[in-house]
Amino acid sequence: MFFPLFVDLSQKEILIVGAGTVARRRIRALCGFAGHMTVVAPGVHPEIRELAKDWPITVWERKFEPDDLAGKDFVLAASSDETLNREIYVMCREKGIPANNCSEKTMCDFQFPSIVKDGDVVIGINASGKNHRLVKETRIKVEQALGTSGEIYG
Repeated sequence: MFFPLFVDLSQKEILIVGAGTVARRRIRALCGFAGHMTVVAPGVHPEIRELAKDWPITVWERKFEPDDLAGKDFVLAASSDETLNREIYVMCREKGIPANNCSEKTMCDFQFPSIVKDGDVVIGINASGKNHRLVKETRIKVEQALGTSGEIYG
């Protein structure tokens, strides 16, 4: 079970390896919170390019290279290649960089919650990666209670 911890990411460098569905959701969730994101993937979805126009996102359309980890504070291994995601996680552990492997929940130093944001109030909802449906249902209930809507992530 993960402890809910809120972290100031405004001065952090975040690397996202991959540009598929999971990566896009996580990038959207980080917009407005992260200081700077770098996305590395051989193919980049147009939505990520659009987000990069309005948010501090650098896009490198190429394969991941181990040197991409230099200077990064957090890493999201969100490629469609499970072997690559594992390798990235292991490299991050060796370098002391917190990482999240979207392919394997046991290889995550942190998890992404479902987020409800209402002004300055930010609520994170998580079920330790075990019940995504329950998390979504809970997020909807919280949004209804606050009178807000608009899924950020989850």
